[in-house]
Amino acid sequence: MISGHSRGRLAGDACERDWIWDRAVETASPADTFQRSAEAWDRQQRHLLENSRFYTRKLGSEKVPLAEIARLPFTTKEELKQAIDERPPFGTNLCVPEALVKRVYQTSGTTGTPSVLALTPDDAESWTEIGTRTYFATGIHDHHSVLTTFGAGPFVAGHTHFVLGRIGARSVPVAPGDTERVIFGLRAGLADTLLATPSFAQYLANRVGPGQLQIAHIVTGGEPGGGIPAVRDSIQENLQATVNEIMGIGDVSPSLFGECPLQAGMHFSGAGHVWPELVDPHTREPMTIESGAVGELAYTSLTRQAMPVVRFLGGDLVRIEGTSCGCGRTSFRMRCLGRRDDMFIVRGVNVYPSAILSVVAEFKPHVTGRARVVTSGDGVGLEPPVPVEVEVPALPLPRPAGGTSPPSGEASLASDIEHAIRTALTFRARVVLVPESDFGDAGYKTRLRVRRS
Repeated sequence: MISGHSRGRLAGDACERDWIWDRAVETASPADTFQRSAEAWDRQQRHLLENSRFYTRKLGSEKVPLAEIARLPFTTKEELKQAIDERPPFGTNLCVPEALVKRVYQTSGTTGTPSVLALTPDDAESWTEIGTRTYFATGIHDHHSVLTTFGAGPFVAGHTHFVLGRIGARSVPVAPGDTERVIFGLRAGLADTLLATPSFAQYLANRVGPGQLQIAHIVTGGEPGGGIPAVRDSIQENLQATVNEIMGIGDVSPSLFGECPLQAGMHFSGAGHVWPELVDPHTREPMTIESGAVGELAYTSLTRQAMPVVRFLGGDLVRIEGTSCGCGRTSFRMRCLGRRDDMFIVRGVNVYPSAILSVVAEFKPHVTGRARVVTSGDGVGLEPPVPVEVEVPALPLPRPAGGTSPPSGEASLASDIEHAIRTALTFRARVVLVPESDFGDAGYKTRLRVRRS
């Protein structure tokens, strides 16, 4: 259901307020954005060299202008963890006295021991400013009521509550995984907007029939899915709501990209606070941010006080969708294809698990839409057939009106999905159908690649 938008507004939104939160920044020319960012980087670099033991050792004493930032080395998640281990609890990259740290988040720790993220009051304000641009871009304005399943902590997604307060929207917080309370709130009309992961939005779409929830807008985040056409269209059709997506990264900003109602990719919202680069995921060479380019994003803090990062490799592989938009924003737009460590190679072909989700979603309602690749090690290269687990409803779903007849059995469905994957993605898969009860919780993120011995 594509929005009947008026440029940057959701369908039916007749408010008179500008649909761009910070028009001067978000519609600035590339030259103006670079000049502002270059000045901020000069200040940030002085701050780093004077206060960060970690970056003093890593970068040396030479000052490098923003135009030549590619001369500097990248920063990895592993290095930041080592810096914390060297001087706990905040590490050798803490650039302010501990007394100035007023807010602390933790990473999810899905790839190891959780790390801490320290914020000064100014850091928290910067996160709120970036997040406000992001969520306002999706179409959430002060007259909306937003039910959010993002917990207040310990993870950075909890900062969304500050953002909703800044926008002036009504906030209806519900604990992650509390499905019954979410359904109650949306049926009762407590909110017209839902913030959730794509996995949870799909779960609602499979469980609740069209028209049962008083909801008009769903903003997805935390994992790929909301921008995959087959996934998005299924959620929109079943829940009769417009779906767009946001994305962030804890070490940089929790809400750094937001998709406007034109549904043409997520706008970069961090201008003036973060400098983004696109690099080749294999060679690490800089790439031009232009339509069609596929690469990994690296981020440099421009205004961060407590824990700045320089050329931080976030691990997100993205495709650039454009560098302008009908909504008026001038920042680049992108889609996240997946995580670098989730990507695998089959006989020379790069495969992103999110592409498998796109294929699997075409088989709804015979599948729920969730799937994952199962590997036995950490290697990138896989030999076909690649094991793929696909979640199926616990109970048979009714045949949709005008839809195709369901497959004759599980073997037929698995075979059909295998054939579709081979046709679309050019590799052989071995599909195993897994009931909802065995697949795992749909209330938060779905790991797209799991490793089992």
